[in-house]
Amino acid sequence: MIQCKFVNRTYYNPANGYTVAAYHTREELPMEVARQNKEHPGTFQAYGIELPTGENLEVELEGAWKKGKYGFQLDVSCFHVNIPETEAGIEAYLSSDMIKGIGPVTARRIVGKFGKRALYVLAHTPEKLLDIPGISEAKLEEIIEGYQRSTKLRELMVYLAPFGVTTNKLEKIQEHFGESAYHIIRENPFRLCEIKGFGFLTVDPIAMKAKNFCPDNPLRIKAAISHVIQKAEEEGHLFLASDEIVEQAGDLLNNNKKTPGISKVSDAAIKDAGNDMIRTDKSLVGNGGGIYQKLAFDAEVGAAGELVRLMYKEREKQDIRQMLKQIAKEEGITLDEMQEKAVFQAFKYPVSIITGGPGTGKTTLIRIILRLQETLDPDAMVMLCAPTGRARRRMYEKTGYPAMTIQKAVGMTGVDGEEAWNRTEKLPDDLIIADEFGMCDMYLAYKFFYSIRQGASLIMIGDKDQLGSVGPGNVFKEMIESGIIPVTVLDACFRQDEGSTIVENARRINQNQTRLKYDDSFQFRAASDPEDAAEIIQKIYETYWRGHGKRTEDLMVLSPFRKETEAGSDALNERLRDVVNPKRRGRMEIKNGKKLFRVGDVVMQTKNVDEVSNGDLGEVLGIYRKDSKMVMEVDFGDDRVVKFSDDDYWPLTHGYAMSVHKSQGNECPVVIIPVLGCFRRMLQRNILYTGITRATKQVILVGSRQAVAKAIRNNRMAKRNTNFALRLRQVYKSMQECYEKSA
Repeated sequence: MIQCKFVNRTYYNPANGYTVAAYHTREELPMEVARQNKEHPGTFQAYGIELPTGENLEVELEGAWKKGKYGFQLDVSCFHVNIPETEAGIEAYLSSDMIKGIGPVTARRIVGKFGKRALYVLAHTPEKLLDIPGISEAKLEEIIEGYQRSTKLRELMVYLAPFGVTTNKLEKIQEHFGESAYHIIRENPFRLCEIKGFGFLTVDPIAMKAKNFCPDNPLRIKAAISHVIQKAEEEGHLFLASDEIVEQAGDLLNNNKKTPGISKVSDAAIKDAGNDMIRTDKSLVGNGGGIYQKLAFDAEVGAAGELVRLMYKEREKQDIRQMLKQIAKEEGITLDEMQEKAVFQAFKYPVSIITGGPGTGKTTLIRIILRLQETLDPDAMVMLCAPTGRARRRMYEKTGYPAMTIQKAVGMTGVDGEEAWNRTEKLPDDLIIADEFGMCDMYLAYKFFYSIRQGASLIMIGDKDQLGSVGPGNVFKEMIESGIIPVTVLDACFRQDEGSTIVENARRINQNQTRLKYDDSFQFRAASDPEDAAEIIQKIYETYWRGHGKRTEDLMVLSPFRKETEAGSDALNERLRDVVNPKRRGRMEIKNGKKLFRVGDVVMQTKNVDEVSNGDLGEVLGIYRKDSKMVMEVDFGDDRVVKFSDDDYWPLTHGYAMSVHKSQGNECPVVIIPVLGCFRRMLQRNILYTGITRATKQVILVGSRQAVAKAIRNNRMAKRNTNFALRLRQVYKSMQECYEKSA
């Protein structure tokens, strides 16, 4: 340990906390270090994660001297902030960035008032700070909270900083576990896996070094099992077979490259730990031959029960035929047999499903149903909703009726976004129409069905041939396959305007026809490899963008891949951003994580937070400094301007290109899609179908015709482990038996 005092900070990366700073010590430095700092004896450079900074702050640093581009510097492995005893030291400590709420001016006033007793006052009689000019009761609360957090945070920092855990992550740990965070993590470092950004592979080496865990420690094995099941959920599964869990957890525990040389963990030890998670911890559930996370099991069982509950409602028999004919006449349309069936079922049954591809009239039916409901009951409360912000806005634009996201409707709003759910009172609406329901995962479906009051009517609309939800489950398809819910399949195409070739090719793709029709609205451009495809896409994008008023909202580039290739959405985003919004002198930029943002960028939200939904596109309005933070302002439209500060990780990515999965619920005039042989496992019929059906006027495929044909022929959609259809049938049968007994 070197006793030293902070001098200045020469570099700081807010994304990962990497710091380079100068310190001064009275201790003897190595000869090589002293020789390169003859002008400032005792001063040396140090680097590390979140090094303590603050004028005259006294610290202890531990690390190794290393020679690099800038000479000898101390590579800090851990540090300790000394509680100062002098007035100057206390002022430096209070004004450091370790305590939020106190700046240099306030620190000077506190020390000026209380001298060396300032820290005692803060800890024991903080109300005395109200005597200081500029400190209101609200400011006092902020100071107290900042001081208490800094004390607890310092303990965590000393423990975890050597492992590269940044201050931002330390604050998330403290926020998650509260004031006992330090003691909880010391007792079981694997509890870190509960926090987003701390996967098993990150936490395992920390636990092995910090606690000297044995390889077969039950806490370590349980963390690996939880990791395996969580990864399965990310792939759409609600459960895994026990032998799959044992195999995958064994691979994880015995082949972790970050902890080489550890002894093998046996299958028996993994099974014992898993059984303990089921019987004692109650974090897992074994049911129907599969192992679920408790939350996933509750969601699947709960969703089945709540949906069947909604199905048992006596509907008043009404003859709507004449009204339907009159409304169709006023709308200037003629409904075919299946469309009429969909409307009749919507008013006959409390729960019904309408499914069909593009151009089959789903939106038309929503308008018809809304008009019928108004005619039948002008005072009825109606709610339109969808799983994403863009799908919600598209619903509003096409029907003229207000719509909201399902997340907001069920109370999933606030700082925690999709992680938080307030079980509010049941929704008061008499009729609920949910569009793009194929995007709804099991967790959201359960919350949605639970929130609907008994007696309300529910109509769910979607395209069963599109990709499944990003989250776990296969809700829409399984509801259809269950056989207990009235379903109408729309199969006639009514869209004969510009872009109708898109609809025709969508039908051919679903019918396994590899010979597609190409014309102005559906084009193909050959590309030899990903780099060639990326260059072609860039040229097409730039030509169209410049020729159509530089409107990025009219263009959508969709890739089956996000990473791993030049034709993936991440790499394409970099290319297209440099076309649309190149680096210019005087144009502000900011880095968050690995992403660089600049004023004028198109960005996409990747998480539901407050009024902004996962998949919403926005534009960066400004980047500026406010107080001690850098702030980026993003306009998401509809008067939704969000400010992101650099002390947190942003749920943002660039929005010039996106994955096909992220495009669900969106529509755009022109869609460009790379389709290449190297995509291999992503060459699937439903991925290609989903991508092209996002376009309303023009599709441009870039790649190889062989890859397009391979995608069309590959209808082996990855099977998702879920028992929702089975549970629906079981609950429905049980409910029927109860009704028959009571009759």
